[in-house]
Amino acid sequence: MADMILRKVREELFDWRFIKFVLVGIINTFSCSFFAWLCLDIVLDANIAFVIGYFASNVMAYIMNGVWIFPSSLTWKGYGKFALSYVPNFICENLVVGLCYNLLGMPPVVSYLLAAVLAVPITYVLVKYFAFGGAKKNVK
Repeated sequence: MADMILRKVREELFDWRFIKFVLVGIINTFSCSFFAWLCLDIVLDANIAFVIGYFASNVMAYIMNGVWIFPSSLTWKGYGKFALSYVPNFICENLVVGLCYNLLGMPPVVSYLLAAVLAVPITYVLVKYFAFGGAKKNVK
């Protein structure tokens, strides 16, 4: 049973699409952090700035995923599924940001980056299977 689980994890995470997903995630993480940083002067609260940056970068992530990783028609329904697949990510990242920034006193940007790194594998599986229907492995 454990071997089967490990094999499935390896199949999912050692795939070109996962590598592309990570690259898009890196771009998206920096865009989220950048948007959040821009908002800090306006909203003066790191947590609210993070939420604004998160949603702005989520739109960019849908476009990059739908064009480059899981080639699909970009639709409102598809974006809705994509956005729903990010709900667990959003919750996880907000908990990490809250813990790191509010309780541990880490700088906001460090908190944002750490939160993103922890949520990537879960989000990949949700995006692949829920938002893009498991998209066929025809992408290199």
